[in-house]
Amino acid sequence: MLRTIFLIIAGTYALSCFGAEYSCQVTRKLDREHEYAAEQIAKSQYSNRIEEANTGTFVSRCSLAPSVGKVTCDRYKIDRVEFDENVGIKKYYLFRSQYDFQLFADLSFVESNGRGGLAYGSCKLVSP
Repeated sequence: MLRTIFLIIAGTYALSCFGAEYSCQVTRKLDREHEYAAEQIAKSQYSNRIEEANTGTFVSRCSLAPSVGKVTCDRYKIDRVEFDENVGIKKYYLFRSQYDFQLFADLSFVESNGRGGLAYGSCKLVSP
């Protein structure tokens, strides 16, 4: 079991050195006032995308825009990426909005929008 966890962590770290892309689906979302119902999350199609490339690291926050009838994304260049080898967490920071995204070794995530909103879910590796 420990060997498997180590291999996942090592693989995630190795991918970050060469670039990777993750697609992340939100399964739980809450803010200071309430927790979103599963139906709300499904209807709004909340998701994130992480792009790690030699030109920089980007996180996109996506959701359904009713005014245009499709999913749209806001894309942000990440200021800093940290990898904690002890626990296998990669953290992406966007300082100007106090935003952070944490990607765990099992590809689950926690997103903090910097204003009291949190989202949880899981990611899939789209391309190494």
